[in-house]
Amino acid sequence: MEMKLSTHVIEKPDFLLAKDILKPTIAVPSGIKELDDLLGGFKSGEITFIDGDSNLISNIPNQVCVNTYCMLRSYVVYIDGGICADPYRISNYARKMEVNQKEALEHVFISRAFTVYQLTTLIQDRLEATIKRYKPLTLIIGSFPILYLDSDVPCKEAQTLLRSNLHKIRELTTKYDLVTIFTNIEKKMLPNIRNVRSIIYQNVDETVFLKETQPATCIELVNKDKKSIIFHLNAGQLRLEDFGVVI
Repeated sequence: MEMKLSTHVIEKPDFLLAKDILKPTIAVPSGIKELDDLLGGFKSGEITFIDGDSNLISNIPNQVCVNTYCMLRSYVVYIDGGICADPYRISNYARKMEVNQKEALEHVFISRAFTVYQLTTLIQDRLEATIKRYKPLTLIIGSFPILYLDSDVPCKEAQTLLRSNLHKIRELTTKYDLVTIFTNIEKKMLPNIRNVRSIIYQNVDETVFLKETQPATCIELVNKDKKSIIFHLNAGQLRLEDFGVVI
């Protein structure tokens, strides 16, 4: 009797490494209670864009640097696109949080870019090597849109570089499970020149828009369509919540 042998070939094993199954989402707080309650912290594997005209925006990267170290003893890579990174402010927040200032600063790598071409070189050619070496949890790019608005850079070239850099950052964020944050603060709320804002909005997981009003700052999660308000209190002033009253 002739026997027929199966010719079925398993081309790809249906097995995963245990480390790939257990990848808990890590969330780093902004240090602003109302924002953290709404957003749930900045999450690993995601890109968040913080946009608007509120002074609070400039403080968030400093607080995220300290919170990353405080919670996870991990490094932060901070690319400064608008001369906004300030080690003194990072140190001051660490002191406020009763965290060792020297150790917190030693866990933050700051690199400044003064042109869109320098920024592109940092992102395309140097960033991954730094990630591999120091294994940071958090990547911050401060004043990310500014350099793409440089009038010395042709519009189409600026848009091409922006899309290329966003693609690379998405690749690295996913590959290394990074908490990635872009910031932008515009006091005059300029129009969407060169479609830079629209391109960024389309290529991030969430946009946090902070609009300054009196006497509050309005928070909007653009993608999730959620809103909240931060009330600005005078020194020593308390809210009902501080007395256990929920409204």
